[in-house]
Amino acid sequence: MNCNPERPSGGKRPDIRCYYRGFIIVIETSYDKSDAEEDAKKRIDEGGFDIAIALWLKEGDRYHKDLGADQLEEAIRSSKFDVALIPPPPRQGLLKFITERVHANLSADWFVDVDLNFVKDLIMSSIEYLIAEEEVEKTIDEVNNRLANFITALRVQPENVWQGIYDILYRLYGLRLTEARDAEVIFGQAGLSILLSSTFYEHVRALLGLGPLSEYVRNDGPIEGLLKALNDLLRIDYRTAIGTTVEILKKLPNEVAGVVNSLIELGMKIAQDRYLLRRDFAGRVYHRIVGDIVHRKGFATFYTEVPAAYLLATLAVNALLGTDERPITKLSKEEVQGAIDKIGSVKVGDFACGSGTLLTATYSALMDLASAIRQYHRLDVNLDDVGKRLIEDGIYGIDALRYASQITAINLALMGPPGKIIRENVFTIYLGILSDPKAPHKVPWLGSLELLNNSKRVGGLLAYMEGGLRDAVGKVSVSGVEGTFMVPDKFDLVIMNPPFTRATGRPETYGEESERGLFGFIADEKARQNLLNRLKNVRDRVRESLIKNAEAYRDLFPNVIQEIIDGKGDLGTYLNIGQAGEGLLFLYLAHRFIRDGGVIAFVLPRNLLMGISWFLARVLLVTNYHLKYVVVSSDPENGYNFSEGTSLSEVLIVAKRQDKHSPDEETVFINLLRKPRTALEAVYLANMIMDGLAKSRRSQFFSIGNAVIYKVKRADLIMNVDNWGRFVAFPDIELIQYAMDLINNNEIKLGGSKIRIPMARLNDIIISIGIDRHQYHNLFNVSTAPRPDYPYPVLHGGGEEVRRRMSIKPNAYAQPKESRASEIYRNLSGSVLLPDRVRWNTMHVSALYSETPILSNIFYAVRLRVDENIRKLAEKALVLWLNSIWGLLTIFINREETEGLFTSLKMSQWRLLPVLNVTALDNDKLMCLAKAFDKYTSAQFIVSKRVIDQLESGNRLNMDADIAKCLGMQVGNQELNELRELYRRFGNVLNQVSGSGRARQRIRTRSSLT
Repeated sequence: MNCNPERPSGGKRPDIRCYYRGFIIVIETSYDKSDAEEDAKKRIDEGGFDIAIALWLKEGDRYHKDLGADQLEEAIRSSKFDVALIPPPPRQGLLKFITERVHANLSADWFVDVDLNFVKDLIMSSIEYLIAEEEVEKTIDEVNNRLANFITALRVQPENVWQGIYDILYRLYGLRLTEARDAEVIFGQAGLSILLSSTFYEHVRALLGLGPLSEYVRNDGPIEGLLKALNDLLRIDYRTAIGTTVEILKKLPNEVAGVVNSLIELGMKIAQDRYLLRRDFAGRVYHRIVGDIVHRKGFATFYTEVPAAYLLATLAVNALLGTDERPITKLSKEEVQGAIDKIGSVKVGDFACGSGTLLTATYSALMDLASAIRQYHRLDVNLDDVGKRLIEDGIYGIDALRYASQITAINLALMGPPGKIIRENVFTIYLGILSDPKAPHKVPWLGSLELLNNSKRVGGLLAYMEGGLRDAVGKVSVSGVEGTFMVPDKFDLVIMNPPFTRATGRPETYGEESERGLFGFIADEKARQNLLNRLKNVRDRVRESLIKNAEAYRDLFPNVIQEIIDGKGDLGTYLNIGQAGEGLLFLYLAHRFIRDGGVIAFVLPRNLLMGISWFLARVLLVTNYHLKYVVVSSDPENGYNFSEGTSLSEVLIVAKRQDKHSPDEETVFINLLRKPRTALEAVYLANMIMDGLAKSRRSQFFSIGNAVIYKVKRADLIMNVDNWGRFVAFPDIELIQYAMDLINNNEIKLGGSKIRIPMARLNDIIISIGIDRHQYHNLFNVSTAPRPDYPYPVLHGGGEEVRRRMSIKPNAYAQPKESRASEIYRNLSGSVLLPDRVRWNTMHVSALYSETPILSNIFYAVRLRVDENIRKLAEKALVLWLNSIWGLLTIFINREETEGLFTSLKMSQWRLLPVLNVTALDNDKLMCLAKAFDKYTSAQFIVSKRVIDQLESGNRLNMDADIAKCLGMQVGNQELNELRELYRRFGNVLNQVSGSGRARQRIRTRSSLT
């Protein structure tokens, strides 16, 4: 812990302030027990401290002034104290938690006769409790129950109640939103609006001279009472914070007064709990309740998980201020003042803010850092003034749903200094078709992405719309003052979880509509198509700009990447961005608006790291930014995602805008074996990682908590820009290094033996790579029974039964649908079959071999560039290699992850895959490998066991040993033991990522592999 004493004047006892991984602790010492307790309570009431401890120096006569420093230290170390813990309320849960974990006598909330080690344990246990956020979770559960009752009560009301509330929440949009058609969503949002408005009223009313909400309810009943209270507040201002609730209350029948009263009572209770409001309680309730409904219903809505938001925001804020590399405890007086000044003047933006979770997490991270700096360095800074400036002048949010914008505004106001926020820069921006007769531009409108077209025109048109299309777009300010749409030309920090980042539509709930793809949440198909056409125009311009950027930095990259940038050969798909969806466009939007030295922080699909459509985005990041942090999850229990509402794999990135780079520049890849479960745990983890990095500057990799850290030099980012997923492919750094040595240095190492083998990218040794599944279905009809008019044998399907042996026979027959299909079959059929998708926990083999050249809908058919007299030998050798432990590791480290162990490898990714260069092997080695193929192609361990079981049992040991021998390695007992170690580690990774309990021990960071 970083602790230092205050040096007060007047002979007062010093307090001790500690800063530990994002938490601020104060220890108030006194010779008088009551004075120590009173001072500690004052510290908590003042705010700015997470924990206060009263420490009674009851053996005060031992510390007389004649003692030398060493004698005084010894006296303190051997002393006994009485200690009281003063946390923020509520405190009973914490005290119960502490007493179950520490051994000390407790008398009237004081721990009696304890030493300094106990004080440290007390602090650590308190932090452990705060991290768990049990009190917050209890309150959220209570909200959940009361909202469920509210929804149930409204469900039995006439349909006009639902229609009236729907019109209030969504009447402004020229689109029919899928999720809004569901009564549970509508009523959930209405109930939450009532709860938060009640909380907001109680939060500000004392400073405005208004009476307590309980009096209104007692005099006029719950619905009318809340309505009168909010109308009184409206006479002062705050229309946009509570106006929606006022309209909702007018639509509610008296029959639901009881459930409304239940929400009001809870709202008043929450308003008194400063700790809850400081922890973004409103945002968490929105996610837990409304987000949970949307998740269960299967709507295409994604909210950033609260812990992920705080992890991302904490890393981003510290990267912006440089405190990730230089902790606040090391700052000079000038640096400290500069940091405070920057926090007060920072500009933060989210162009798709939703309920504001990322903005409130960023506000919290900035204010926590400001508080820590003030407390640790004892600056005379008014944090309320800092918070006011941040919310009123520094934080900008934009969203397409006014309801979400309102929640963002309330969230920020509740977290900010009480009653002091009078305006906010939160905007609702139109998404849809401008069809009003008075509108000057009757065109589809893409919301925030219109800023990529012409930001000045956007501002002008939106200003017109504020008057012409009432509330179609507007500035949401807590005070209700509708301003013009204005955002800074440049931001210091842009933090986002872009909407609709995947080209997927709605789920099974809506039948055929589930396949509608991008903008699938929009029910009106004509509106959706118009938006798609406009989006294509924007996307084409973005692609052109990204290609120009890549061309400008072409010489920075290795030859194969230069060929991609030049558009040569068959790798042109890397220059397309369509499959990246809107996420890439919002990333580019952030790039356009970030200032030099500013930071962008994003939640994106994990495909960012390795996806073909994200290639140009990776080039942009490595050339224009210092990519600071990349965070992924390998947590099967809690998910590979960072957004609620999806199970797909995602990534968090933090990047600092800069054109000039140092060769020492590093990117920190963080692989989470378990995701943080609460916001405070995420803050704690972020600080723990930054502390670990500061202490391990010379270590390339290390583990800390439930995270595996791998520091990658910029030169390696550039060399691997086709696939950054390699750096987090395994939650085991040793395996990453082993696989990277194989593909970069062409080395197989086992124990003390090491051989070099010829490796090449697959594209360099093949003539063709067949067709994909879309082409297959467009070109051929398929029959599983032989028919004279279906002349071409094919492999149809890719289930587990197909992947039980390396040799495969055709299982279906194809009929050309058009004339060119026959020529395509003759030219592109092949005997080496490579899968386009792999589920690692069910497969037996990876690549397949067919004696007869064929095509497939699931496998790419490959033809090697070799002489016909050795073709079969070379084909068998390649298939055997791809099924060896080294081939499997190579495929795994280059995979495109979709969801955990479900991965894909597109045709272009196979082309770039490093493989054994069978065209460079002599005939003896080819014959040896082909013979080994014949020996093991249908071996019992392959037929009966999946790869994950083959590794655990070690049955494949002889096959891999024979492959190593064919390639020239002397294989003895030491080498066999190393093979077993390799199996163990790879098997543990597969079990870890799949969630299997069979992983035999935790991932280790050191072994004899390297």
